[in-house]
Amino acid sequence: MFNTNIVIFFPTFLECRKVLNISDFSSYFYFDTAVYKSIPIIITGAGKSNAAAHSALFFSEFKPKYPLLTGICGAYQNRDIKISDVVCIDYDYFADEANYNGNILTTIHEKGFIIAKNNRAEFQVDENFKKVSSNTVSLIPQFDSLSNIYMAKTNALVENMEGAAFGIAANKFGIKPYQIRAVSNYCGNIEKQQWDINNACISLKKALDLFIETHK
Repeated sequence: MFNTNIVIFFPTFLECRKVLNISDFSSYFYFDTAVYKSIPIIITGAGKSNAAAHSALFFSEFKPKYPLLTGICGAYQNRDIKISDVVCIDYDYFADEANYNGNILTTIHEKGFIIAKNNRAEFQVDENFKKVSSNTVSLIPQFDSLSNIYMAKTNALVENMEGAAFGIAANKFGIKPYQIRAVSNYCGNIEKQQWDINNACISLKKALDLFIETHK
């Protein structure tokens, strides 16, 4: 099933269903899978632990030419990113493995507890899409102060919940995957998040169709 150039990974069934209109899933070799345009789809599960585990399991056995992690993400406010924009991530940072005293965020990387070189995972870039860096977080603030600290820490433009963990597991096998996401909301103040999952998923489907067409 996985002997293809492209394999696409979604964090959740919800994202996969809304983007690709897929409802037929099955289990294969540890993974929840589906097929879109003859391309295998894998659901990793949300969050860093699921993403790292599925990435490590998969890349220990399979080496597709164009592995792609995809889904929705949030964009930091006051940056040149709009809702429904599609972005291609070059670096994804471990932003909240850290100490936070209410004012200052100090990552464990800064204290010498190293997760990855430069505290980030590295991805291939598709020039068809806007290139940005991202933060991967588990703690998602609904107020501006911590969101602004995340943004300032790495100069990332967007954030997600899986990218750095998925990427670093792949990197350990000598693989640089792609990561393409569509912006569904702004980060920070809950009153200003402007969620629009439907239009983000429409944009993402167009992006995935283009990725498939240009990499098949």
